[in-house]
Amino acid sequence: MIDLRLGTTSGIDLLARLRSDRPELIGVLMTAELDTHTAVAALRRGAYDYFDKSVDPQSLFAVLDRCFDRVDLLRDRERAYQELRHAKEEAEAANHAKSGFLATMSHELRTPLNAIIGFSEMMLREVLGPLGKEQYRTYVGDIHASGTHLLQIINDILDLSKAEAGKIDLAEDVFDLRDIMRSVGQLTIGRIHDAGLIQDVDLPDDLPPICGDERKTKQVLLNLITNSVKFTPPGGSITVSARRDSANGLAITVADTGIGIPEADLGRVLKPFEQVDSSLARQHQGTGLGLPLVKAIMELHGGRLDLKSTLGVGTEVTVLFPPERVLAQCPIERPRDAA
Repeated sequence: MIDLRLGTTSGIDLLARLRSDRPELIGVLMTAELDTHTAVAALRRGAYDYFDKSVDPQSLFAVLDRCFDRVDLLRDRERAYQELRHAKEEAEAANHAKSGFLATMSHELRTPLNAIIGFSEMMLREVLGPLGKEQYRTYVGDIHASGTHLLQIINDILDLSKAEAGKIDLAEDVFDLRDIMRSVGQLTIGRIHDAGLIQDVDLPDDLPPICGDERKTKQVLLNLITNSVKFTPPGGSITVSARRDSANGLAITVADTGIGIPEADLGRVLKPFEQVDSSLARQHQGTGLGLPLVKAIMELHGGRLDLKSTLGVGTEVTVLFPPERVLAQCPIERPRDAA
């Protein structure tokens, strides 16, 4: 509480100096016969309240009550801020611990799984001799297929954990999207045929090269097409197309005529381990890591993922490489015999 007149200085000036050093200070200006101009000037310079000494002294208690209410409010706000900061730090530590645990467990599980897959493949090929009963061959085939599927899930978990921890590095290179699409097509043609689907690929001949991680871009396309296959009923179609936009870069779109996603769930499916709750979705294996992993890979490239879907009509996923990764004037060198 500071009087307006302090001999050689003004109480308003002193309040302003004190507030500049201690912003949390609650100052009350006191003076006799307070006028509106002085009160406004005091409030503008940092006073929280004022008291006119010429009025009933009991009115000072109302001023002090307001000041103490302000103190309580500031303390509550500071306490809430500290609690929120502590909770945020705990959540971040738990998330890092989770990512580290998943990465460690993924490494530990991959070693025995590779042995299971390798030995079961040798048995299927009967490298060391015939298996004997045909039922054994069926069992070994199931072991190999289940091991391969589990390894794919573990690899996705490991990649997503690395992405969340900021430990994924891009192996930068210049590549042709059409070459990647041909490779992905060889891997997915069997699944598409078995699912009773039709695939259409529309890649322009003048599609420019891309600078980025070729293997991870292949993983992006493989995940998107596999997702479409899983959630498109027989008789449906999958379309893969690409277009160049000078303003936004190069866009690759995978569209299907599948079950679609409710509008309310579009945000959920881009979060790890989330899946749309539908009867058809539950018929397929998966962890809900496909789209989150694609999103993480594209963000590493400085790009983005756009998702559009209509329930019962289909889904359209577009991944966009930024303009700086589209090399219009950088033709890819090819061997003469390949040309």
